[in-house]
Amino acid sequence: MNWSIQEHRSGDWTPGLTPAEQATLFAIAGDTLLWCTQPPGKAFAFDAYTLTPVMQADTATFVTLKIGGNLRGCIGSLEPYEPLYLSVHHNAVQAALRDPRFRPVHAAEVGRIHLDVSLLSPIRAIASPDEFAPGRHGIILTKGRARAVYLPEVAVEQGWTREQTLDSLSEKAGLSADAWRTGAHFQLFESVALSRAETP
Repeated sequence: MNWSIQEHRSGDWTPGLTPAEQATLFAIAGDTLLWCTQPPGKAFAFDAYTLTPVMQADTATFVTLKIGGNLRGCIGSLEPYEPLYLSVHHNAVQAALRDPRFRPVHAAEVGRIHLDVSLLSPIRAIASPDEFAPGRHGIILTKGRARAVYLPEVAVEQGWTREQTLDSLSEKAGLSADAWRTGAHFQLFESVALSRAETP
């Protein structure tokens, strides 16, 4: 079975990964899923991977797991506080085992999981939600202690308008659907989403 890595940029930002670096990221993420769903044993080893300077640069990432098109886990970091390869590894573990919305992934499920890796640009604050362009931007809503985030692809996948996205984001934060209209603060980012597809 042959695989190719598909890259989708939500905007102009890109970390500039080569095809080999993209393949290494997916190898780390896939191997991590296998490792973290097995009985406890040795620590995860990175010796087998070529870790280039780009992969060692601090980068914020999200790892998304789906089975049959349905979400199975999604965990990420909004701030670039650790090297790219470590961020992917740690978020793969978190998405598989510690997403509070789902039970932990079992080893028998790993072969059916479709895995996506998203790399995030630096975050910037905006003065008005009118600056948010669904599909181009990921968005973070903060109001008081409530906070929620959507990656750029969420609005596209759901077919949402700007207002529908913000309504849903408010509800995700535990607020009423229209809570974003007053007193909320917003931040935007772009992403590069990587997915693996089977090729003939």
